[in-house]
Amino acid sequence: MKDQKLKLWMGIGVATVLAGSGAWAGEGGESGHEEMVKAADHGGEGGETHGGEGGENHGGEGGESHGGEGGEHHGGEMGDAFSYFASGGEGGEGGEGGEGGEGGAAVSPVASDGAQIAMIHMMQGHLMAARELIKAGEVAEGRPHLTHPWIEVYPMAKRGLEAHGQDRLGERLKTLAEEAGKVGKWSEVSADFNAAWKSLEQAVAAVSGDQPESPATVAKVMLSLTKQAVLEYDEALEDGRFVAVHEYQDGRGFVLAAREYLERNKAGMVKHNKEAWRDANKVLDELQKAWPTAMPPAAPAVEVANLYASQARLELALAPYLY
Repeated sequence: MKDQKLKLWMGIGVATVLAGSGAWAGEGGESGHEEMVKAADHGGEGGETHGGEGGENHGGEGGESHGGEGGEHHGGEMGDAFSYFASGGEGGEGGEGGEGGEGGAAVSPVASDGAQIAMIHMMQGHLMAARELIKAGEVAEGRPHLTHPWIEVYPMAKRGLEAHGQDRLGERLKTLAEEAGKVGKWSEVSADFNAAWKSLEQAVAAVSGDQPESPATVAKVMLSLTKQAVLEYDEALEDGRFVAVHEYQDGRGFVLAAREYLERNKAGMVKHNKEAWRDANKVLDELQKAWPTAMPPAAPAVEVANLYASQARLELALAPYLY
């Protein structure tokens, strides 16, 4: 399955931000965590992790996940989740085509406003996973997810977000990542978490403008989140068991973020096509069964092949919003 997936799910390569990082602080000391944060800071500032924009993929094949947590880092495959924004038809969605326009798929999909929105919600998905785990007492499991928005997603989104005047978001995410290794309970991180979450909400508003996202944009953001969730789930499994727990948890966070986002945009989606809304919710319910709990079950609740099939059905369900 992995070989097939790697052929189908091509990547942008944000693994550069983790290249050379040490062990996670909770397992191998503070130095590993600090190196991860510094690596992310360097990657974000240099702008080289925008793989689709610069054409470079530094370390996408060699990066390891979470400093030895088990399994390869998924950043190298993350780019394909944004492929829904690569078509030349973006121009009719409230300015999304400003950078995609005539170039079509030749232009990086992460350059569009829709992809920026998807990345913001992906960062929220990481934080939702962290919040759920830490509040449930699984603090050691939750800490790494506090770093993921800054390390894994922000370097791709940085240019676009700053172009929309969202310079403070990076500061908030970096602070949260730097404090993650010291967290012992939720109350110790809630203030920084809420500040980062508020900045993410402000970033969505800045990118979206005065008008709500169009049904087409909502559909594409949904598909980006769930597609990456399926990828994470696949990466987490080996020989029928979960070996990369954080990848499973990332996927759960993305699906929870997708559900919340769809609910938030219910009015416009129902107005546009009530039947498609109903069908999409049914398929999302189906897909969500793969992540029954914050910690992975002993055996997969849903087979990987069936999860890919659910993702395909979700694309069909949302098709009326796209075409």
